[in-house]
Amino acid sequence: MSTRNFVIGTIALCAIAGIAPDMVLAGKVNMPKEGTASFDFCAVTQAQTLSGVDKVFVSNFRGIANLHTDPPGAPFDRMSSICLGTYTNIKGRQTTYGVCEWTDEDGDKIWLEFQGNADGTGGTYTAPLGAGKYEGLTLKGEYVLDFWPSATKDVGQGCNHNKVTYRLR
Repeated sequence: MSTRNFVIGTIALCAIAGIAPDMVLAGKVNMPKEGTASFDFCAVTQAQTLSGVDKVFVSNFRGIANLHTDPPGAPFDRMSSICLGTYTNIKGRQTTYGVCEWTDEDGDKIWLEFQGNADGTGGTYTAPLGAGKYEGLTLKGEYVLDFWPSATKDVGQGCNHNKVTYRLR
């Protein structure tokens, strides 16, 4: 290799290296400013329960989940989640409430409040707060519960289907 080719190659390599940090700063996650999305929310959940008689069941729970879209790369794909919540069933009246924190591949976050339907088959949620690219986000979603067989008696598992409408600031 001649000195001239080495210098040209080095300049080209430095130019590419100079661009790469800007691409990293731009973030891994890019999505339209508004739209609809659907995804599966696949969770493993542990609960602490209180049940005194057959007509009372109360639990607080912690769930860890991954969000997955089909096809891959759609809005909210590959986000991770942690949720804390409470479930009660007193004389057949079910109530579920909780908060989730979703984190994307760039480390930006969305906090959501969810409320279960009275029939226990799913529920709705909104996003009162976001950080990073999600600051000022408005989001409304609904989910349908889909429990899977659990690996152990100590956890619940499932992939709940979600549909959302969102708008980024």
